[in-house]
Amino acid sequence: MINQKNKMLAYPIICKSTCIKSISRWIPKHINWVVIITDHAVKKRYVAPLKAILKKNNLNPLIISFSPGEKSKQIHTKCLIETRMLSHHCDRNTLIIALGGGVVSDLAGFVASTYLRGIPYINIPTTLLAMVDSSVGGKTGINTEQGKNLIGSFWQPHAVLIDPHYLKSLSKKQLINGLIESVKMFITSDSKSFDYFEKNIEKILSYDEKSIQSIIQRSIKIKSMIVKEDEKDTACRAILNLGHTLGHALESLSHYTLLHGYAVGYGLLVEAKISQLLGLLHDESYLRIESLLKKMNIHKSYLKQFNFNQLIKKMMMDKKSKKGKTHYVLLKEIGLVYQVKNRFAHPVDLTLIKQAYLG
Repeated sequence: MINQKNKMLAYPIICKSTCIKSISRWIPKHINWVVIITDHAVKKRYVAPLKAILKKNNLNPLIISFSPGEKSKQIHTKCLIETRMLSHHCDRNTLIIALGGGVVSDLAGFVASTYLRGIPYINIPTTLLAMVDSSVGGKTGINTEQGKNLIGSFWQPHAVLIDPHYLKSLSKKQLINGLIESVKMFITSDSKSFDYFEKNIEKILSYDEKSIQSIIQRSIKIKSMIVKEDEKDTACRAILNLGHTLGHALESLSHYTLLHGYAVGYGLLVEAKISQLLGLLHDESYLRIESLLKKMNIHKSYLKQFNFNQLIKKMMMDKKSKKGKTHYVLLKEIGLVYQVKNRFAHPVDLTLIKQAYLG
């Protein structure tokens, strides 16, 4: 068990098979109403067992589901969820359970942060991406036509229950989607974990349970440490945005047909290349990053289908943009980002961005 602590509160992060069976242990005593927020696909597969566990504890949950995917991560879906909860007279003694991937946890967390000015929620991630990233750290939000995650809040979960059993039904594409976020964390903060990933890549891609559990635990440890230092994303937490400036723009231009992890993977390639061109990152380190990403089907040739000028316009909407310039997290070496005083994202000349993107 990892105990995540920050200025707001401390909460448990449990990573253990069948940990869902003990969910009652993490439900606050004053709770008399539970709402499970999920998507239609997860509802069909996983809601019934969770509902049965809750009923044993005299809690008959309200189930609210929506269409899976990023297209549901919008204000309309949030309003529909809140309207359902209000129509069922959910009061401040209500607990939300977010059961699903990153879209579910972002939406459910945002609802929890604003419903009656804030109620508790528990994250139960069912995808690797959610397990290693979005379920931990308290970032919630929705997308707009202008870009991704532009409206949201910081609202820490009451608990995070991670059951690796859910990964058995995950496709290879969804597995890689989550693994790339772990690689990102290792590139920014932990060279030894990057080495481990390199050496065990074949086992990891073959769903080796022990290897994947190690990746989950390493990722959570890194993110927990960073969030503890900078909960509101004003300083060092910015390093977790490595690959996201370009990544979010690619997702938006693809109309969210490109999965988040893959988009971040292409962003990692370009931002590592910028770091190399600036003389910050050694050629050998760049080639290691490029080689590892290729093994997860991240090839730079994919980027040719996108108009560079349109990407720049989208990147200007990124939350890290300042004074008309896009900002990027840059690398000094694997496991260490480039930092100037307390600044972790930096403006980059447009010609250099284009060279890294097209080169």
